[in-house]
Parts: sequence; structure tokens; C-alpha cells
Amino acid sequence: MRDRIKIIVNPVSGRGRALRLAESVTELLRRQGCTVDLQLTQKGGDARKFASESAGFSALAATGGDGTVNEVLNGLPADGAPALAMLPSGTANVFAKELRLPRGAQGLARILRDGREISWDLGVDRIGGRKFLLFASAGYDAHVVHIFHAARKGPIQMWQYVYWGLKSILHFEVPRITVEIDGARVTTEAAWVTISNVPSYGGPLVFTPRARPDNKTFEVMIQHARKPRDVVRMFWAAILGWMGIPYAMHDVTFHTARRVRVTSSDGRPVPLQMDGDPAGVLPTDLEVVPGGIRVLAP
Repeated sequence: MRDRIKIIVNPVSGRGRALRLAESVTELLRRQGCTVDLQLTQKGGDARKFASESAGFSALAATGGDGTVNEVLNGLPADGAPALAMLPSGTANVFAKELRLPRGAQGLARILRDGREISWDLGVDRIGGRKFLLFASAGYDAHVVHIFHAARKGPIQMWQYVYWGLKSILHFEVPRITVEIDGARVTTEAAWVTISNVPSYGGPLVFTPRARPDNKTFEVMIQHARKPRDVVRMFWAAILGWMGIPYAMHDVTFHTARRVRVTSSDGRPVPLQMDGDPAGVLPTDLEVVPGGIRVLAP
């Protein structure tokens, strides 16, 4: 039984659902004799700061979406870090779906108190030091993530990603990306690159069907075709993948990797995203750390 738990909540996530959920879980745990430190973020960077002060706790729960979990992940102390958990109340909640987390307060409180710990492979950018649990990418989706987050006001809803995607596709300037996998150059002409720990993406999309968070490798998807219609085809293939229907694309290749270096081939800035949030621009040098994080699961 875990008896000292920290919960970090983004109170605007899910239009207030995150705060209500965190308060309900906190109350349940305190009734069961647990010591719970509930901390509310007010600005970007707060979740990371609060997480850095979590040494000695037996569990640390991020309440919100995948972006909140990523910020907490990147704040964990190097020594004495607690097991990481999620109280899902964001938009995509990919991490929660992969773990098959319940949505109710009672089930989530049970996981924090008595859930099993599992090892999860960690992605680390050896250039900037940022970590990710789910995926990183450069290409069309990262472009949409950047422009949407620059324009967003308040909580995120899934339809907003669709809106900004459709709005930007005709004017999207397809990048030229160089990809090196485990020290070997694969291409200098990639249009879209996704490096994944999990098969799921946000919504009903599967770009990397063979990715797993416990197999000590990434799955890398590389799209080579360069026209707007090829972006549409890629999303169509991802929807079919989510439905379990195979759809071969001659312009897409898949690779297994322990380390992936991704750079702009022509020097133009190419946006990078990690776990659905902006993560600067290329270059990035991503390495998998097998079992690099302990997470709580049902």
C-alpha cells in the first residue's frame, strides 16, 4: 500500500474536470489513511517544479492530459523519484488509453494506493534533454501542434486540432528531413517522421502499429511523399490502422530503432513535437532508455 502520494493538477484541463477529479481522488485516499499533497498549477512550468519536489513520495499523479504528464515527467528528480501515474482529464489521453485506466475517482484512487508498478521505456533527446513517454515527430502533425498551441486560448478540444489541420494543409511547406537510425543514414528526403513508444496517437489514429512501451526499441514511421494529398492519405491509413484494417502505402517505411537522429536537410526550421506538445525545432537525437520510468497501472 502506498501511503504518501502527491497529486499535481492543471485546474483548467477538461474545463474544470481535472480539478474535480483530483479533489475526489484526494478525498478518497485521505479517508483511507493516505497522506496526499494536492498541488494546483497556475502557469506553464509549475507542474515541472512541483514534480521536482516529489522525492520521498511513493506515487506522483499528473491530472490533466498527455501534456501535463509530459511536464511532470520532465520534472521528476534524478534520485528518489516516485512511480508516475495519471488521472486522465485531457483531450487525447493517449497514456491513459495505453494503460487502460478507469475514468472514475474510485478506480483511480485504487491504482494510486494499490496499483501495480510496470516498467515503461523512456524516450530521451540527447541534445536538449527532454523526455517523452509516447511519441515524438517532425512533419505535418508537428507543424499543426505548433500553430495550434501558438493560437490557443484556454482548454483544448479535439475538433480544434482538426480545424487547424484543415486550415493549414494547403499552405503547408513540406520539409526535407534527414533521418539516421542507429548510426546509419536512412534518407535525406523524408517529409514526415514519427518516433513512437506506443501504437496509439490522439483520437482514432494508429501511425505505428508495432510500437510497444516495453520492448526496448522505438518504431519509426517515415513518409517520403511530398504533396498535400499524401498527408491526407497518411491520416486515412492511420484511421484504418485504428480499425485494424491494413492499408499499404508505398511511400511509407517502418523501422525499429534504439537511437534516431532527425535533422533538417536544408537548414530550414522544422517543428518538433513530443507527447502532443511543441518541443522546439530540429535537430533532435532520440534514444530509448529501456524501462526508464516506473508507472502505475491497474
